[in-house]
Amino acid sequence: MLMLGGVLGLLVFAQTPAQDLKHFAAKGLSFDYPAAIELDDRSSPTGQHLVIQSKDRAQIMIVSRYAQITSAEQLAAARHEIVDSFVETMWQQIHDSDPNVLRTPAQIDVAGLQATGVRMRAVLNNQPGNAEIYSLQLGPRLVLLSLIGTDIEIAATAPAWLAIRRSLKIEASTNLAAVARESAATFSGARQPQR
Repeated sequence: MLMLGGVLGLLVFAQTPAQDLKHFAAKGLSFDYPAAIELDDRSSPTGQHLVIQSKDRAQIMIVSRYAQITSAEQLAAARHEIVDSFVETMWQQIHDSDPNVLRTPAQIDVAGLQATGVRMRAVLNNQPGNAEIYSLQLGPRLVLLSLIGTDIEIAATAPAWLAIRRSLKIEASTNLAAVARESAATFSGARQPQR
């Protein structure tokens, strides 16, 4: 009987249609994400800031500075400036709501590499959940990824989280100054002259 249930489960899983994915690609950063989820681009002239979420789903955030990292010292400085400050801000916000928040080191696979980070476990609005924050260097750039939500929201977001992490790429840019200028022009509303 147990074997029959397993076989039926496999058949149902095999017949489930593949997830409909959209592809995001801008300024060297690219990834796939489910079409049913909204992407809000909050980027600035200094880097990309993307928020991905929908109703009853956890929030996924991707932050990547345009600054090229070419040494361990630059990576450490970028992590301190971006990642450490983000983690401390998140910790303080969660701690204010739940003084019993638990903070533990964590790792996760992103684009075939290990990203290091932290997992904060708390109860907010009577719902247990996590704030997970990871970072790694992809190509010449530092990338921060976060997943924040209740256990139910995180479970519902699992396929999107996996699709994004598996497909995330940073293309090596030979002209980061041009990307920064293009970004600045986009955000100021100015147009670049045609050549």
